[in-house]
Amino acid sequence: MLYKLAHILRDRFGFLWNLVEWGNALVFASTHRVALKKIPAILNECSGTYTLRLAELTDAAALATFFAEQPEDAFTFFKPHAFDENSLKKIIRNKAFLTFLVLDKEKIGGYFFLRCFVNGKCFKGYIVDHSYKGRGLAKLEGMALNKVNEILRLRMFGSISPHNPASMAAAKAVNEIRIIETLENGDYYIEFLPKSVAEERCV
Repeated sequence: MLYKLAHILRDRFGFLWNLVEWGNALVFASTHRVALKKIPAILNECSGTYTLRLAELTDAAALATFFAEQPEDAFTFFKPHAFDENSLKKIIRNKAFLTFLVLDKEKIGGYFFLRCFVNGKCFKGYIVDHSYKGRGLAKLEGMALNKVNEILRLRMFGSISPHNPASMAAAKAVNEIRIIETLENGDYYIEFLPKSVAEERCV
């Protein structure tokens, strides 16, 4: 229900959606301030061959370039927000829209996020640079999201198309999957649950 309502507000009532997002970010940042301060350390623990960190405003231009360099089919199943620099700056400023980067030295190899709400739910998403496919970045991103969410203590949701088996496989590699329903566009609305045997490390 929340997923559908959020999309209706965003697509049809832009001003109201902006107001809701502002209020949600304000309350979320206040109620989770202690947990949010722990995130950089968690991402550092998950870093190794690649560096994981929170996105910063100064990353917006490079992130826009990252999205512009992806092939068109990369966005068949990944459309969480606009990808221009100004839109990305707005997202990075949003304290309830936690955005993360996977860096290979200075190059962005992946982008992932948790979109969090004050009702105790969050929605996750991730994308890997086309030249980094097959290197385990999607799994790394998924495990890092799990680690971050352990301290936020939110129920984690998302959507996966039945025509995107690679995304489903990546999700099942790090989470138990509960399909809640099939959305009007055919996507599965999913809750991501902890694995019965917890992974101790991100690598």
